[in-house]
Amino acid sequence: MNKTTALLLSVFTAVALTGCGGGGGGGEPPPVLVAPPQVNVAAAPTTVAAVEDVPFTFTAGVPELGTTGTTTLAFTDTSTTPAFSIVAEGGTATGTTTFGSCIFTVTASTFPAGSRLAQGAVVTVNPCNINVNTAGLQATGVAASRSVALALGSAVSSGQSVTVQVNPGGQLVLNGNSVGTVTLTPVTG
Repeated sequence: MNKTTALLLSVFTAVALTGCGGGGGGGEPPPVLVAPPQVNVAAAPTTVAAVEDVPFTFTAGVPELGTTGTTTLAFTDTSTTPAFSIVAEGGTATGTTTFGSCIFTVTASTFPAGSRLAQGAVVTVNPCNINVNTAGLQATGVAASRSVALALGSAVSSGQSVTVQVNPGGQLVLNGNSVGTVTLTPVTG
């Protein structure tokens, strides 16, 4: 083999390997990142803003609120001290919410004096979380309808459908509002 043929063969080999991507790889796609099965997000102004006007129903009541029958609670605005509305056992209570747990300050009520939901009452409920079903949700930023529930102390509401997405960096978004980040898990296969 002469020098020209050897040089051409070397150049051809280098071009062929470059065209193939260098010959490394293995062809395996990168792992898909998914959120954990459930994310419990502490209630705070930003998290309850994401579920504004979503009615959370507790069929067996909420002991911390002093209710034993069907109780429905909704956060009705997006301020730093969101308004709330509670309907239970023929009564209604409204007021404002502060956090560190959920601290409900009742400003108007049809519940009788002495009730935990009477006008002027302040009720602290801990824990106070929004539980988000993220099972199998891929971290692609694509929104999906998922179930969320409100946990007030020992009571957990029925699930309500909201729009949930997890971005590639782990940002959790409810109804278009960022509410925190989650640890993603790679899944191959």
